[in-house]
Amino acid sequence: MSSNSNGEEKLDQNIVSFRAEKDKLLQSLQNEREVKLALQQEIKTVSAKLDSLMAEDKQLSGLMQAVEVNMNRLDVELENRLAILSEEYELTYEAAKEKHVLTLEPEDARRKLKLIKLEIDELGTVNLGAIDEYDRVNERYTFLSEQQADLLQAKETLYAVIEEMDQEMKKRFEETFTKIRAQFQIVFKELFGGGKADLVLTDPDNLLSTGVDILAQPPGKKLQHLALLSGGERAFTAIALLFSILKVRPVPFCVLDEVEAALDDANVGRFAKYLKQFSEKTQFIVITHRKGTMEESDVLYGVTMQESGVSRLVSVRLEESKQLISQ
Repeated sequence: MSSNSNGEEKLDQNIVSFRAEKDKLLQSLQNEREVKLALQQEIKTVSAKLDSLMAEDKQLSGLMQAVEVNMNRLDVELENRLAILSEEYELTYEAAKEKHVLTLEPEDARRKLKLIKLEIDELGTVNLGAIDEYDRVNERYTFLSEQQADLLQAKETLYAVIEEMDQEMKKRFEETFTKIRAQFQIVFKELFGGGKADLVLTDPDNLLSTGVDILAQPPGKKLQHLALLSGGERAFTAIALLFSILKVRPVPFCVLDEVEAALDDANVGRFAKYLKQFSEKTQFIVITHRKGTMEESDVLYGVTMQESGVSRLVSVRLEESKQLISQ
């Protein structure tokens, strides 16, 4: 009995021991399962994060490739622009940056550049002969400019000469007018046997453009303008003015064409005698049909036509005729 009891107790102890070990193993198994679940969850999280990182890496690889392509394109464009800057403008980037500082915003500068290019396009095709044409026109312009300067200088000189001549003309006109006026007043009285006459300037302040009015007062009449006199009086007054001018400015030779035609016989005689006095200094050729003038002449010339269509000149020296008559 004792042996069976010991065996049962030992079996019970083993059972308890095995149960305890079982529970311990079950607990350990449970713990391992929990660890396994935690590891699986962590592996899942890490896998998801790895997938995200791989997707991000793929996206960044695509962006990097696009950036590299864009950089290559920009490098090519930069090389082209540097080549254009060198070939067309003969400048390096550093020299262009130093000499041509950009004061506008890039967008404004691009807009302005676009407008300038449009204006250049509107100018049309480039005239390759413009340089030679410019040289020719510039040479012509320089020549004409020099000619213009010479002409302007000559113009100033001419104006100075004209001003000097105007002053001299004013001086001489005033002196001559004063002398003729004084002689006219004397000669008029001598020819008319009295009366008075005068010369009056219409614009005394402007001697170069002034006119001259003739005022005359024959004996027995009032002082009046030349236009109000009779035809004979006007003619005789004009003859008086002519003789006044000849006294101031004598001439060696003078031709008179029927100046005394409107005079009466008495005034013709006065005219002829006055003309005779002047003949000592001036040679007169007088065309006339008045007898009084012919009587005071030294030589008479006439034209006769004894035969039809045949003219003949006849001359008579009155001095010789007077000597022949006195003999």
